[in-house]
Amino acid sequence: MGPLHRTGALVRRAVTYRDIRLGVAVDALLDRPLSRLVGLDVRCGDGAHRFLPYPACDVRADDLVVESALVLLERELEFYRLGGRAFSELRGQPVSLDGDEVGTLADILVTPDGDVHRFVAATPEGERELAPGPRVGIGNHLLRPAV
Repeated sequence: MGPLHRTGALVRRAVTYRDIRLGVAVDALLDRPLSRLVGLDVRCGDGAHRFLPYPACDVRADDLVVESALVLLERELEFYRLGGRAFSELRGQPVSLDGDEVGTLADILVTPDGDVHRFVAATPEGERELAPGPRVGIGNHLLRPAV
């Protein structure tokens, strides 16, 4: 499976191409059922926001490396924002398990392929990791597979 990545740690990382800083990730975009990280909202050096498909970047210790500046897509950003869910809007939402609130969403752990592996809830006792599934709710939505 490879190392897991914290979605919150991907945000604020520089996006680089051959040591040239193209921009910085300012948000992460997940699909509607919260099963996949589809990409990142990148604020580029020219001030424009562009969509970076998650599979098109290599996650390094300090930055997100791309093979070409052409992978940063301008028009697709709004499509993914409207069709998915932004991490910035999910963070802090109540997390429930079997209808009982366990804490608030602090982070989301994803695989190198972008699959959601665990939800991290902040609780009074510390962080608690929950596997995705129909027993878990984020905000007022239960996590059900897309049909």
